[in-house]
Amino acid sequence: MPMLQSPGGQVILASSSTGAGDWYRVHPKLGKLTFQVTQTGTSVGTTIGSTTVIEASNDGVNALATVLGTIAIAGDDVKADGFAVDAHWEFVRAKINSVQAATA
Repeated sequence: MPMLQSPGGQVILASSSTGAGDWYRVHPKLGKLTFQVTQTGTSVGTTIGSTTVIEASNDGVNALATVLGTIAIAGDDVKADGFAVDAHWEFVRAKINSVQAATA
């Protein structure tokens, strides 16, 4: 099982389709976590959008009913947004709920 163990950036999901990524065990010494979603269009003039959630779990099997956060992004070119969590969870994962793309 992959592990988040550094305070530096780490990609936990890179995908162009919906679905959940792998669970990542969070190192016990990491408390505050930040999450960033970046979306990129694949061609000039493309309008893109996505909704991603970050899920947490203490067993790495069952996601909590309440997500840690939701990031919804829409627009042209590269867009990014994120949030911070000041709590320790044993496991986290990213889940893409929707992806939209339309060429103008």
